[in-house]
Amino acid sequence: MRHQLKSPYFLALIFITFFACKSTKAPMEMPEVVIDEELLDTMVVTASPIVEEEEVVYELPGYQASATRKHDLLHTKLEIAFDWAKQHVLGKATLQLKPMFYATNTLELDAKVFDIHKIEMNGKSLTYDYDEQKLKINLDRTYTRDETYTVYIEYTAKPNEGPSGGSAAITSDKGLFFINPLKENKNKPQQIWTQGETENSSRWFPTIDKPNERCSQEIYVTVQEKFQTLSNGKLISSTSNPNGTRTDYWKQEKPHAPYLFMLGVGEYAVVKDTWNGKDLMYYVEKEYEDDAEKIFNHTPEMLEFFSDILGYSYPWDKYAQIVCRDYVSGAMENTGAVVFGEFVQKNSRELIDSNNDDIVAHELFHHWFGDLVTCESWSNLTLNEGFATYSEFLWREYKYGHENAERKRLQDMNGYLMSAQQGGTHDLIDFEYGDKEQMFDGHSYNKGGLVVHMLRSYVGDDAFFSGLKFYLEKHQYSDVEAHELRLAFEDVVGEDLNWFFNQWFFDEGHPILAIDNNIDAESKSVMFSVVQTQDPEEFLPIFQIPVEVAMYYPSGKVEYVEKWINQREQEFTIDIEGDEMPVVAVLDGKHDILAIIKESRTEQEYVDLFNLSNEFGDKNQALKNLKGTPSFSKILDKAINDDAKEIRSMVVSSLDPQEYKDKLINLVLNDESSAIRAMALKSVKDIETAKKVIKNEQSFRVIGEALNVIYKNDQDLALKEVNRLTKSYHKPLISKIAEIYANTGDEKYLGFFEKNINSVSLFGFFNYMKQYEKLIKSVEDVAKIVEVSNVLKKIALDQSNNYFKKYSSTNTIQKLISNVESRKKVGEENKEETDAINKLTEIMKEIVNTSTDERLRSSFQEYIQP
Repeated sequence: MRHQLKSPYFLALIFITFFACKSTKAPMEMPEVVIDEELLDTMVVTASPIVEEEEVVYELPGYQASATRKHDLLHTKLEIAFDWAKQHVLGKATLQLKPMFYATNTLELDAKVFDIHKIEMNGKSLTYDYDEQKLKINLDRTYTRDETYTVYIEYTAKPNEGPSGGSAAITSDKGLFFINPLKENKNKPQQIWTQGETENSSRWFPTIDKPNERCSQEIYVTVQEKFQTLSNGKLISSTSNPNGTRTDYWKQEKPHAPYLFMLGVGEYAVVKDTWNGKDLMYYVEKEYEDDAEKIFNHTPEMLEFFSDILGYSYPWDKYAQIVCRDYVSGAMENTGAVVFGEFVQKNSRELIDSNNDDIVAHELFHHWFGDLVTCESWSNLTLNEGFATYSEFLWREYKYGHENAERKRLQDMNGYLMSAQQGGTHDLIDFEYGDKEQMFDGHSYNKGGLVVHMLRSYVGDDAFFSGLKFYLEKHQYSDVEAHELRLAFEDVVGEDLNWFFNQWFFDEGHPILAIDNNIDAESKSVMFSVVQTQDPEEFLPIFQIPVEVAMYYPSGKVEYVEKWINQREQEFTIDIEGDEMPVVAVLDGKHDILAIIKESRTEQEYVDLFNLSNEFGDKNQALKNLKGTPSFSKILDKAINDDAKEIRSMVVSSLDPQEYKDKLINLVLNDESSAIRAMALKSVKDIETAKKVIKNEQSFRVIGEALNVIYKNDQDLALKEVNRLTKSYHKPLISKIAEIYANTGDEKYLGFFEKNINSVSLFGFFNYMKQYEKLIKSVEDVAKIVEVSNVLKKIALDQSNNYFKKYSSTNTIQKLISNVESRKKVGEENKEETDAINKLTEIMKEIVNTSTDERLRSSFQEYIQP
């Protein structure tokens, strides 16, 4: 799964450290006491009060264990229909199971907020207990591990009823979502889609909802004829029914975890292709049919590439990708039926600015790491997400080159370091999390991918991919923990890798290195001093770090020397052979290490580093440190003409817009990268260039920057251009146009905001609402404010909307109440203002008291009515 990562963190190994530091002492010998008998005067002796020592309470450390498997779920058959009006799932489930080891006469299933109508075995009713979360069934007799049995359940699932919540990564836990079920919103299609991760498939069918469970499946789904359906496995048949509905039968024979079950329904265009004899399907809204293959660009090539490097061909029946409205995360790797948020749905012109390669690669790679081999517990989540994150690097490296991949790796590292700084650190394999949703963070994703990269660097490419192949083949269609990955690699390379896994998987943090080096021509040597400065109370005091030191020579020669950093403070010397001396040396020469590196160089060394190194990280550091120095001009021409757009983009951000105006304008007009053209225009802010660009440019990103420049210089012209642009396709510009309209303070533009509120992407929604609020507050007529708040109320009450949209809309209404209250003059009674406040307050009460989302209710609890 892929998403933005913002969640709390927890420190780990506290209790382990505590017990490891305790010592055992021998009994202390007391000196002999000699008492002399003698006659004493009467005296008063006052003793110090006895202070009772606080009782020490010993407790076991927290531990999030893998789920205990009492039953083995073998197969799930579902017969599904829908009540769109009530937003209910009408289901029949046939489950085949057997006891895992111990004989049993009971079965416990996850089934959240259901109405249970019937439970049978062999046509006979069974008794059960149900608390709307767990369904405890009394079987007809005791079964042993050698016996299978089948349970039949008729039920109604009510995903919109009962308490609901979510997290920063997956914003709702309802499991199944009805989008625009009553067709009240003409700008939004009717859809149904599911989101099982983490343990929410049990919101729409009864199951054992744990990642270490797996089964085969078949689903019969009945829908209106106008709808397309998608599920895991192959579409076996489609049968038209006499009542105008159709029943599609999907079947997957290979087992996978319940959280990967998927169901999608909607009026889609389905574009089909094949790879290696397997069906590829792209489900998009009909207006995007011509661009479907470009939206999921390179899918066949990715399938070929990943199958080849892993030595394990894509294992599932088909590969389908579907775009869903109001999706609650970024994307989800449901087996053979991947869900994407609507942000990936772009036309060819939008795709000029950004492709979907990263997220498509991420979800596809999950079909080996996550679907084929699944983490046995959420503590081991990085075995899914770390590898999927690293797939983005692998794809970029193969398709776009080393610089492109390295830039992605540095972005991932910065993301991890920022999350560690803001939220703290924890073990990568974290058994002490508070809530499983917290595992979807910068550790499981970013750090996990960086650690996988270090493992590849240490063992070498041949061993790395051989190790992955062995791991996949050994554990296919099963669940794993991190030690099984270690053991697979140890079996391949023949080396004990506990040191690597202990410090990177089972401990927290990262090294902080203070590095100094001296190139001495007289002794013909390069001397390094390396100090690990990370807090030894917080992180490991000593990380073991294998590095390849790079030494760059004036002739262009590059020499690599392997070294091992394994001391808190360490010095070593590299002797130079031959007459030529290196001019610059880099400890982590291939930039493989996850670490904060503090290293200073002279200006000339940075110039040499930029000119001689092909490493993106080296060039990045050189450009950062040379910016604003006299030596910057020495590398400018080479940098600005570099073949890699990643290097050119760094140059743009370093150029002084006054000194290098002509160069920046040239980049705006001629660079092949729309990102660089936009960056250059943002920097130079030249209105004449912006006027040229806005007439002929195809990139929406560049047009958006041109609008900014024009608006800051000529507001009337900007409004004229906006009015021209809104007459054709302008969805990517909605947020930018909203800023310009909001700044006018003219209420005639309120209609634009109402019309487009369902079109703006989730990523642009918060800025959009900020501009909407700004414009509303400038309206003098308070009745108009109430009218707008009723528009926002529809967003907040729409169950299918993303939580953040509902929250943002509700929060804006609350701010409008404060705005109207601030207009009231002391000692004066204004009936219009008082009525508006009362109406706005009633709107807030309706939203908060109707909502089943505890997060929203908690945020606005002052409006909750008893």
